Amino acid sequence: MTRRSSNPRILLVNPWIHDFSAFDFWQKPLGLLYIGAILNRMGCETLLLDCLDRYNPFWAPLSGSAEAGEKIEGAGKYFRQEVEKPAPLHGIPRRFCRYGAPRERVEAWLEKEAPPDYILMTSFMTYWYPGLVEMAELLRARYPHAPLILGGIYATLCPDHARRTVRPDHLITGEGETRVVSLITELSGVPGADSLGLDIERLPYPWYEGYPHLTSIAMLTSRGCPYHCSYCASGLLAASYRRRSPEAVAREIIHWRDTRGVSTIAFYDDALLHEPELHAKPLFRRLAGLKPAIALHTPNGVQPRCIDEEMAGLMHAAGVKSLRLSYESSSFLRRQGKVTARELSSALKNLFAAGFQSGQIGVYILAGLPEQEMEEVRDTARQVHVLGARVNLASYSPIPGTREYRRALESGLWDKHQDLLLGNNSLYPFWRRKYAPEELDGLTLWVKELNQSLLPNHEE
Repeated sequence: MTRRSSNPRILLVNPWIHDFSAFDFWQKPLGLLYIGAILNRMGCETLLLDCLDRYNPFWAPLSGSAEAGEKIEGAGKYFRQEVEKPAPLHGIPRRFCRYGAPRERVEAWLEKEAPPDYILMTSFMTYWYPGLVEMAELLRARYPHAPLILGGIYATLCPDHARRTVRPDHLITGEGETRVVSLITELSGVPGADSLGLDIERLPYPWYEGYPHLTSIAMLTSRGCPYHCSYCASGLLAASYRRRSPEAVAREIIHWRDTRGVSTIAFYDDALLHEPELHAKPLFRRLAGLKPAIALHTPNGVQPRCIDEEMAGLMHAAGVKSLRLSYESSSFLRRQGKVTARELSSALKNLFAAGFQSGQIGVYILAGLPEQEMEEVRDTARQVHVLGARVNLASYSPIPGTREYRRALESGLWDKHQDLLLGNNSLYPFWRRKYAPEELDGLTLWVKELNQSLLPNHEE
């Protein structure tokens, strides 16, 4: 096809996931979409290929990956195709799949579009890199003269591995708005934009215009995290903790509702409830009583100690339909100032009193730390169950660059030379040394049964 403009044409790519399992909790590539909005403002032609968009009409009807796979208001199962299992995972008795749009439909979609001048691809989990490799090879074969720019979480945490494995022409680490804009300006000569990366109040709204069908979006009211958990990479991915004003967030929510018909929003903040009197409470007050209402979700864990009676009431009035609480499960984590049993109990009491039901509340329990025993996790799960909330197992894996990762290297528990695929959290990488696969599967099944028993008629 012929070019439509003299301005640089940039293809934004959110690639497939290669894993044993994956589920769409309203996920969107927010960093990529912010950059897309800035590039669009600069006059670039932007085009979005989001392989994880279950609603794209070009492939959703064929894959059955949209409404048919939904569980709650826009969250649901990705379409999957089994792919060859990488060599390091050959011993794992589970199906390994490509999650997202069928490859043949992605190729057909690319065929109908004009070729890009530059390709900008994001990345997420470090052990998802095979999906990046497959996409990079496909794009290089089709567009050999278009430089491939790689950014995102994996690129930031494992830059050397990404350069060797994905082989991008350019690699961007950390928050990418300023760096990408500078690079595109250098490569193309198009006038750049002001430096916006650290001032999140000045950023344009994410480029959701790239989605042909949109009912739910992901949103950040802040970047970074004020806490410094030894196992978390948040401090490595964001330059600092800063947040938007409640007024600005409310305006954006109303904007997407009124312009695109968005009815569901998932907050992906690392610390949504931090300093609640200054941020979360004013925000929820502004959202309470919106008509038509917006369904809100918090798939990232929120701090139970911030949920007093007023907060619980405001969240319910604002339209929060599901929330996850961060509790963890290890005495080691308690020493880091994590949530106490009393704080969790108080938060749940306040939420139930405000009108929330058991099926709406999940509690993250971190399982698989080297020093943990399975019985400790079971005891914590029983405690959460007795309090009336669902248990959400969060399998631990060492994240490169974190303090716990360095501790694992120093103690000999982890080898920096082993394949990143072996850090897949669903494998319980540390626990696999002391528990049989049947025991690990048994824990997951037992938790599922606990959760089912909380629901009416014991049904999912």
